[in-house]
Amino acid sequence: MATPIAPVRSEQLQEDVGFRRGISEALLTKVGAQNQFINYYQTDIKEWKLNGSYNVATGIIYFDGLANFFYNSEIIGVAFWNGKQGTSGKTDFDLRWRDQTNADQGTILTTLASIDSTASEGARGFESYQTGFSNAPTGVTLPVFSKTQFLQGESVYLILSDSMTEANNCGLTLFYRPIN
Repeated sequence: MATPIAPVRSEQLQEDVGFRRGISEALLTKVGAQNQFINYYQTDIKEWKLNGSYNVATGIIYFDGLANFFYNSEIIGVAFWNGKQGTSGKTDFDLRWRDQTNADQGTILTTLASIDSTASEGARGFESYQTGFSNAPTGVTLPVFSKTQFLQGESVYLILSDSMTEANNCGLTLFYRPIN
């Protein structure tokens, strides 16, 4: 079985390709490492920002837009936050998708991203599916995705399923990248 080249961001030097120099294994290793770096870590994002008292946005479709996939894509991470904690309840972030015909296909989560009123002020949760790093302090529930790959022309949008009472400023960032 072939061993993948480690993903490393490195410079190619003039000395690597100078006049009358043969293309060396070292140069091809650098090019391969940079290519792997791009393959592994290239991302695009969609941010949903709900500024101010956001409970008015509960249940509204496309409140702050949607992520349209222009290429076949996969979700590789998520981050979400809440600025001022509410006095009670919790804020649930649901991600739903529409197929190429614009038919609503329902949620892509088996567990919703959630922050409850017991969380600290400015609470946030995040998870990278590429590196495996995550953070979920007390009162924060990380989402569990049932679907992470999408076809060109499909879309994902955010719906607040529930909102803390008297909370302010929350949002969610979805990280994704193109795939074959």
